[in-house]
Amino acid sequence: MLPQCGQRLGDFGSLFWVGKRPWSQKRVNAFLSEMLAALRGIKAKTATLRPQAQQDKRADPPRESASPDAELAKLTGELAHEIKNPLSTIKVNLQLAKEALDDVDLAEPGRVLWEQCRHSLAGATRKIAVVQKETDRIEQILDGFLKYVRRPDLQLTTVDLNELVSDMVDFYSPQAYSHALTVRQSFSNDPLLCRADSGALKQVLLNLFINSQQAMDKGGELMIRTARREDQAVIQVSDTGRGIPPERLPTLFQPYCSLRSGGNGLGLATAKKIVEAHEGTISVHSEVDKGTAFTIELPLQKGTSEPGGKPA
Repeated sequence: MLPQCGQRLGDFGSLFWVGKRPWSQKRVNAFLSEMLAALRGIKAKTATLRPQAQQDKRADPPRESASPDAELAKLTGELAHEIKNPLSTIKVNLQLAKEALDDVDLAEPGRVLWEQCRHSLAGATRKIAVVQKETDRIEQILDGFLKYVRRPDLQLTTVDLNELVSDMVDFYSPQAYSHALTVRQSFSNDPLLCRADSGALKQVLLNLFINSQQAMDKGGELMIRTARREDQAVIQVSDTGRGIPPERLPTLFQPYCSLRSGGNGLGLATAKKIVEAHEGTISVHSEVDKGTAFTIELPLQKGTSEPGGKPA
């Protein structure tokens, strides 16, 4: 609300008034300069990723498929591609916001055409909202990248996977129901004791649940089961969604291969890394228009007895 005229200029207008005193044009420009400085901070943070990634990759065992340097070069190239679009959007919208504000003389509110002022500030509000959204997106991309390139720092404890999976099903069920999903669960009759990091495995399961949800935009069934297979504990997450085309399956667990809109492209790659850090495996079976099943196998804790009392 502007005191002189009693007209609302929208939420953005409140940014330029302190009490009854409007911001000067100099102060408005300073505000925009701070936003541009934030972008420079993002650029500086990105510049630190390569040495950090190099350090973390050196700590990982070498892979036969590609040298660490080649894999790192590929990852950083994909990262640059991922952040280029939101950075361009931020730059354009900051320029448009500045042009909208240049049309408003806040230093002398008595001379302002209030209708024009309201229109300009409303336009700037929309541009700032876009900037905020894209900045959050960049932060998500960078955080996901750092989580992926770092070795998982697992806090291992003895965990019953039946209980862990059951807790995650309870946590996720309200969201599933809100998306017209029917959740079906079936757990092993015997405890599935593993040395595992509960938080890391819950992150893996949540990612699989969200992937399934987005594959069933018109509703469907989300099925979670656990079982024992010799000395392995098995977790399977399956759905009745649209399925994954066969040509995408070989690269499904590679970085920046996203199944869902809005994803950072590192969910399944990070899930695979976490599972492998537990000395386990994750695999996928999918048929188009029928559904997808992800299967996780983790080693049971040594000394765990098989049904009937025979040690594993």
